[in-house]
Amino acid sequence: MKKIIFTLLFVLPLLTFGQKIKLKKGLLTIDGKSVAMVDDDTRNFYKFKTLDGEKVFDVAFKGLSASNLEGFQWLEITSPDGKITEIPYEVLMTSFNTTKLIVKLLSSKYELLDASGLKTDNITAFFEQEREKLSDKYAKAVVASKADAAARQKAIGAYNPHVKDNGTVVFGGSQGTKIVGKVVYQMNANRSSNYVAVDLDGITVATASGCSTCTETKVKTYTDEEFSYDYGSKTMMTGRFSNSQAKIFIEELVGRGYKLGREAKTKGKQLRNEKIKIAKENSTNLYGIAGNVTDKDGVVYNGTIYAVFEALVIDDSQRESGMADLDVIDNYGKTVNVKYKNEKGKTRTKKLMAKQGATFCTEIEGENTCFYGMKTKGNALKKLSNAASLGFNNSYFYKEVKKINGHQLLVKPGDEGIYVIKFKNKDAGFMIDGRNNEKISTAFAKFLKDDCKSLSEDLGNNEFDLKNVENLINIIEEYNACK
Repeated sequence: MKKIIFTLLFVLPLLTFGQKIKLKKGLLTIDGKSVAMVDDDTRNFYKFKTLDGEKVFDVAFKGLSASNLEGFQWLEITSPDGKITEIPYEVLMTSFNTTKLIVKLLSSKYELLDASGLKTDNITAFFEQEREKLSDKYAKAVVASKADAAARQKAIGAYNPHVKDNGTVVFGGSQGTKIVGKVVYQMNANRSSNYVAVDLDGITVATASGCSTCTETKVKTYTDEEFSYDYGSKTMMTGRFSNSQAKIFIEELVGRGYKLGREAKTKGKQLRNEKIKIAKENSTNLYGIAGNVTDKDGVVYNGTIYAVFEALVIDDSQRESGMADLDVIDNYGKTVNVKYKNEKGKTRTKKLMAKQGATFCTEIEGENTCFYGMKTKGNALKKLSNAASLGFNNSYFYKEVKKINGHQLLVKPGDEGIYVIKFKNKDAGFMIDGRNNEKISTAFAKFLKDDCKSLSEDLGNNEFDLKNVENLINIIEEYNACK
């Protein structure tokens, strides 16, 4: 356990604490003041007493090792009447004296003592508090870790991977003939080293990173799994390829289910499909849900609706719409597809455009929700963006949020901060876009000057915060009353 404790000491930042903790001949002092007596003659066991020698509590340092990279430490604290509680062992100061580290933890985090002495009330409350039994938790973790290690060793034994001097990976030991891939050695510009496992399709299955002065090797796989291993000097990477180190790397991969060959291509597709599925569920897009679409002439199509309002975020560097003909930024939220059966019972698919004034409705989270296709005023930035990409169609489908006597407040799906107000007597809606409040208010006032003079004047005087939804509803109500 010393290895783990020392590692903690060195990785923690150097902190400055006001307390000066000293222990001399069993006398504990904090900031030069006598606080308690501590008997630490027994290894990993500490008896805390009052200055008069009365027992206050005992502290036992406990530790379990799951592997050469994973270990657990905690403190078991026992009261004079036999109550036992357990707390995580945390290093809160720089010191090689374990007693001082324990005192610092009990003082700073749990407030059981300080320069004024032992805190009797705090100590009583400390033992009355219910806490997780760390010994059981860590024991289970160790058992699980060792079971995983045993399972990995079994898998390694079943395939018996071997790496030849040229990096070729075979199964069946040094005499094996089944080639499953290759390990390539790389020296980076910063003098760190990598071993790269490549399968038969040329896909990078995993990369192992290390250095000549460290024993820990870190691995990242094509599935984004990350793990580490440490076999001491055996895993210290030198400036040349080592088939014994490559073999350890491959064994760690095989033990975790990465068997190279051609499985990455198939599994990669499965992983991507799963990511797409999750991205669809997290998006505002509608994929194959029941509903109805109404065209500009009032013809209703009942069936299954598909509408893409935003790109699917598969990862940080890649976006996918999910429908090929909608995979450009100008087209999001501009069309709706409906699969329906005609009067002859034949399945047909029809695409309707927002610019044509189409409407569609469906049930979302138990509520009937409708989307209206329309062009808008006020969305200058969007129009410039579309014009730059030669997309001059600035009509979109907007989701209805509120309706008052035919006047509507709508929101742009996929961009919940953009609202549109559509008055029933006007052909176009007015978009509350990303410009500052004063500019939008001026434009909105101009939009309404011939319909409601008082409301237009109030907007011109910047009386409304147009980013506030309640204010947008108030505007609709006032406009309705004005008319």
